[in-house]
Amino acid sequence: MGRIVHDAVIVTTADFRPDGLPDIDAFRASLPEEFRPLVVGPIPAPLNGYVSYAFLPDGSKEGWRASDDGDEYRQRFTELFNQQYDDGSTHDDTVTVHFGGGLRHEQPFPDARYTH
Repeated sequence: MGRIVHDAVIVTTADFRPDGLPDIDAFRASLPEEFRPLVVGPIPAPLNGYVSYAFLPDGSKEGWRASDDGDEYRQRFTELFNQQYDDGSTHDDTVTVHFGGGLRHEQPFPDARYTH
């Protein structure tokens, strides 16, 4: 029996990126049907032209083909948001989240409330 560890990616970017926003609809359409609902966005922020996207966990056990596929699709998702200016700055802020399974005992913020 394997363990389920949830992986997700959250991105906030700006709608005034020099090359425009990535075509998330085309990316979503390129995925197998069961993975398409996991891609969320664009969700516009009410201020400053920010837009957020997410690729949510696939629910598969580590080491299973579906988990490996999900990892590959999330990597492709993050590559949509790697635009940089000549000075190395970017409007693309990305965070990956890795939680669940045996990780519940690895609490980097001991005063935070965690659910199990």
